[in-house]
Amino acid sequence: MAILQRSCCGCCSVRTGCIVIANIWMIMQFAGIGSAVRNIVGADGAVATTDIVSVSIYSVGVIIDVLLIYGVKKEMKELVLSWVIFSIACTLASLGVTVYLTIVTLGFLGAVEDDWSELVMAIVMPVLAGAWIIWGIVFLITVYGCLVVYSHYQNLRDGVVEGVQQGMVMSVQPPPVGQAPGTEVQSW
Repeated sequence: MAILQRSCCGCCSVRTGCIVIANIWMIMQFAGIGSAVRNIVGADGAVATTDIVSVSIYSVGVIIDVLLIYGVKKEMKELVLSWVIFSIACTLASLGVTVYLTIVTLGFLGAVEDDWSELVMAIVMPVLAGAWIIWGIVFLITVYGCLVVYSHYQNLRDGVVEGVQQGMVMSVQPPPVGQAPGTEVQSW
């Protein structure tokens, strides 16, 4: 049974929600590619490895988003599930990077022991807090996106199409012609 059974955020089916999520994430991936490419082009000979890695990861993300749309349209549950797995892996990786950068930043701040340390602390700490707030917002959006996409995967796995489950239908049928209800009991 799907986690989100009827709709995505109350306004559309989980199937439609998957397509919307893929498009939103694709826009974010292209923004990430643009930012990293801008950094690479703006670098005077010394290109940061992080920018090259970012372009690679965002490019794979675009491919995964396209595969999600294709998987939803063609009802291929494996492609739908691959988006969830990729999103979880990227979220865990970004958590690791954010924790690492926080530790390095705090270590740097601890090493600064001059007259500028209070000023540096006053500038860096809000930036660090902002980075964690942004990470938290992206994390919440990712969790909800994974719930929507995984719910559609469960619907595909269970044979549910747009809220109607396929399978046995129970109904009350009238007695055969010429037989009054309750007059004869059939034994097997």
